[in-house]
Amino acid sequence: MISQKAFNTWLQKAKKGDRITYYRGYLCDPYLQPIAPTADRDRVKKLGKSVLNVAEAGLLLLTQKRHADFDYEYIAIRK
Repeated sequence: MISQKAFNTWLQKAKKGDRITYYRGYLCDPYLQPIAPTADRDRVKKLGKSVLNVAEAGLLLLTQKRHADFDYEYIAIRK
């Protein structure tokens, strides 16, 4: 998971079509993910909500790639 600061820096510098993986695991319940399970749900939830807010403002397209059960790559693409 990238930090909120790293995401904000990327967002300020990103050009149309640039992409970033902001999370790898399972956003719905990070404790279930097979790669580095985390109990830090609050931090994961805050980052997810922040990215979603930017997308809802029309600045990002959000997508995901499934690697395995409870293992997704969450990707933001700059519009």
